[in-house]
Amino acid sequence: MKRNLILLLMISVVLMLSFCEKEAEISPERMQTLSDTLATELEYEPWVEFAIEMSQNYPQEYASAMIMVQAAERTLTEQDEKRFNILFDLLKNYPEDGALEITDQIAFGNRLAWIMADQMLLFNKAPAVMEFVISKYREHEVGLQWRDELGAMIYDTQASVFEGMGEPDKALESYTKALEYFEQPETLLRRGMINESQGNLEDAMEDFIAALSHSPNQEIIVSKVKDVYAKLSPEKDVQVFITDLQESLQESRKEAVLSEAFFNDAPEFTFTDLDGHTINNANMLGKVVFVDFWATWCNPCRRELPEFQAFYNLYKDNPRVAFIAASTDREKDKVVPYIKETGYTFPVAYAEGNATKFGVEGIPSLFIIGPSGKIRYKIVGFDPDKDFVREMSWRLESLLDS
Repeated sequence: MKRNLILLLMISVVLMLSFCEKEAEISPERMQTLSDTLATELEYEPWVEFAIEMSQNYPQEYASAMIMVQAAERTLTEQDEKRFNILFDLLKNYPEDGALEITDQIAFGNRLAWIMADQMLLFNKAPAVMEFVISKYREHEVGLQWRDELGAMIYDTQASVFEGMGEPDKALESYTKALEYFEQPETLLRRGMINESQGNLEDAMEDFIAALSHSPNQEIIVSKVKDVYAKLSPEKDVQVFITDLQESLQESRKEAVLSEAFFNDAPEFTFTDLDGHTINNANMLGKVVFVDFWATWCNPCRRELPEFQAFYNLYKDNPRVAFIAASTDREKDKVVPYIKETGYTFPVAYAEGNATKFGVEGIPSLFIIGPSGKIRYKIVGFDPDKDFVREMSWRLESLLDS
């Protein structure tokens, strides 16, 4: 009986992919459910063989592409080099009309190489995967969407591969290339650690201080700055140096944050929170309004909301400040249980058409509307390396003072 059910599931996937128009293909969520069911119910070998067949025969279907991604990662976990090679060949020879765009292919290959380097799984294949990823990136770099972010990501991964191969000089070169595209504290930290291990203490200190400017609260970076400073200046007080440095970096960061301010007209909006209170353009004039678009299924949102709550706690009693956390969930019945479960007390509303009015393209997206009714700041995404509460307080106080 169980085997028959599995076969029916497999057949249903094939039939849906065969007969559905592109616009009507089954949703990623439904395909993920089917894929997860098959992955759970089938033994590894028949499941990955099914995934390979789907990837070979239906490359134009996005759902099939996702199964290929899942299967390739699972072959790494199983240390199955033979089947990994098959899936990697499918990626290398991916058709131009396939569902995965160039950026997807690069990101997919990079993720495989990163897993190999991070967990030392089929690590002997990592250099070949990295070579493919960088070749694909260079071929399409001009005009590539997310060019700098992708460049930083793949060269950072290449550096990790070189570190795993015991080639620190090549790793150092790759970290430097990554930083030319985009500065990230983790990349600066790792390059600094190589410089430190090679005795290049001044270069290491420069990297660690740069990393600290991006991520002032990360203890490992603070510790590295202290260690290297003690080696460079053993006669001086490390704690005094750190205190002065952090104050200087904080002031520089504050200037950078406040320099991001702009004046844009806010759209005509009306939010009604779960308690029935209304927030709109008219009744918010003279106040600073924080509008945070989020969703229960969004992992970065889940990481940001506790910070939003902490910030709300500081200013909830200020009559010149207002907050609204606007849920973009399609399944609205998930919102209230999630809010109750997490214990959040900030005002919550359903975004409805307001997300479109504000031009939300990704979540979380936080808009700060000044007392004059203009949008003054827009923060997209969540960066755990930043001090959310402090930086929001800087923005708020500057607007209240103005």
